Amino acid sequence: MSYFSHFPGFVPDPTTSFNDEFARLAQHQGWERRSNTWRQERGRAIQSEFSTQYGASAEKLAGWQALCNEVGIDPLPQSITQCRKALKGVLVNNVDLVDARRTGQAVHVFDNFRKFRRHTRGRTFPRGEAKEEGFLKALLRVIS
Repeated sequence: MSYFSHFPGFVPDPTTSFNDEFARLAQHQGWERRSNTWRQERGRAIQSEFSTQYGASAEKLAGWQALCNEVGIDPLPQSITQCRKALKGVLVNNVDLVDARRTGQAVHVFDNFRKFRRHTRGRTFPRGEAKEEGFLKALLRVIS
C-alpha cells in the first residue's frame, strides 16, 4: 500500500512525480514546507515509495537485477555482489528512480558528475534513511 493512501480525504495520483504528489499531500495535511514535520514525512514517504516499488528486502537478487536493468546495466549481473559493483559507477538520482516507476518515464543516467550534482540539488533522499536502505545505499553519492 502506498504511503499516500494512508491519509483520509487525500486521493493519491500514482502517475504524478513524487515531489508533486508530496507537495499536494503536504498542502492537504497543512504541513509547512521545510518544517520538521514536512521533512520527517517526506523522508517516510520517499522511503515507503522506494520500498513499495523495489521491494523491502535488499537480500533478493531479483530486486537488485530490476534496479540494474532500470539504469541500463547490460548484461544483468548474476549475484547481489556483482549488482552492487556494477551500480557503483552509475550516476542516477534516487528520487528520479521513484518517479520513473510512478510516471512510466525512463530513468535518466548521467554521464558526468557535474550535471548529476546540478540536477540532484533539491531532489534528494534523506541520507540517514538512504543508508539504511540496501538498494539506495549502493547509489548514494556525495554531492556537496
